[in-house]
Amino acid sequence: MLRPGPAGSFTASDHIAVVDAAMAQLPPQYRTDVLVTVDGAGASHGLVDHLTGLNTAVKHGKRGRRMEYSVGWPVDARTRAAIDAVREDDWTSGLTAGGKADDKAQMVELTGLLRHSVGGGYPAGWPADMRVFARRTPRAPGEQAELGQDANWRYGAFATCTQSGQVQWLDARHRTQAHVEDKMKESKACGAERLPSKGFGRNSAWLQLVTLDGELARAEPKMLRFRIFSAPARHVVHARNRVLKIPPGWTRVHALHPAWTPHHRTDDPGPPAGQWNRRPPEHIGHPVTPTRPHHVPDARHHARSGPAEQR
Repeated sequence: MLRPGPAGSFTASDHIAVVDAAMAQLPPQYRTDVLVTVDGAGASHGLVDHLTGLNTAVKHGKRGRRMEYSVGWPVDARTRAAIDAVREDDWTSGLTAGGKADDKAQMVELTGLLRHSVGGGYPAGWPADMRVFARRTPRAPGEQAELGQDANWRYGAFATCTQSGQVQWLDARHRTQAHVEDKMKESKACGAERLPSKGFGRNSAWLQLVTLDGELARAEPKMLRFRIFSAPARHVVHARNRVLKIPPGWTRVHALHPAWTPHHRTDDPGPPAGQWNRRPPEHIGHPVTPTRPHHVPDARHHARSGPAEQR
C-alpha cells in the first residue's frame, strides 16, 4: 500500500485500510480466528475500536469471528508511574521467541494499576477488555540512558484484548511481529530505499528480480556485503562474452555463481557482428577500419587526368 510522503505513522485510517485489505485476501475459512499485531503506531483509538468492532465472538460466541489484537503501547508518564508502583517481586521472567526462558527479560501486567491506582480510570476511552503489559531488559554495559529514562533498565509495553494465557506467552506472541520490521530494515539497506522508478509496477518488478533465494534470502546486509558485494572477482569482456574471473579456492563461489548466471547467460550470442563491432585481429594493435565503398572518379577527374596521361 503506497501512501503520500507526508503521511504520518499514527494515521488510523491507513491502518484500518491495511487491515481490511488483508482480511479481504484471506480465504473465508481462515477469517474466523485472526490475530492482528502492530507496533507502537497501532496504539490509536481508531484502529483499536475498529478491531474491537470486528471481534463478533464476544456477542455471537462460536458463530462469530474472533478478532484479537496485540499493539505496542507508549511508555508515557502515566505508564511510567504504574511501572514505578510495581513491586520487585511482581516481575516474572520472560520467554524467547522459541519458547525458552529468558533470564534477562522480565514481564508484568499493568492493567489494574492503570485503571485503579495511578490516577484512576486510565486508560480512559479504551475498550474495557484491553490489557496492558510491560517488559524490561537490562541495559548493556556502557549504554547511556536518555534524559528522563531509567539508567539500568529499558522498558517497553504492549496492549492486547486476549483474556487468557500467561504473561510470558502473550509477550512472546507480540514480539513475533518484530521480524517484519527487521526485513523492512534489511530491504532498505540492500537498495529498496532508493527505487529506480516512480512507477509502482516497475519498482515491483525490480524488487522481484533482486530477490535472493536460499540462505542469502535470510542474510543480514553484512553477510551479503562479505559474500557477494565485496567478492574478489574481476569482470572482463572477451570475444563478445562477459567473463567473471574468480580466484581459485574462494569458498563463496557457490553463492556468487547463481546470482551471476541468470543475468549473463553464456549461450547468448549477443548483437550481430558488423563492421563496427568486430574485434581487431590479434596481430594488429589497432581497430579495423571499416571499408569504404568503391570510389568511382567523376568526369572532372577524367578531364584533368586524361591529357596528362597522354603526355
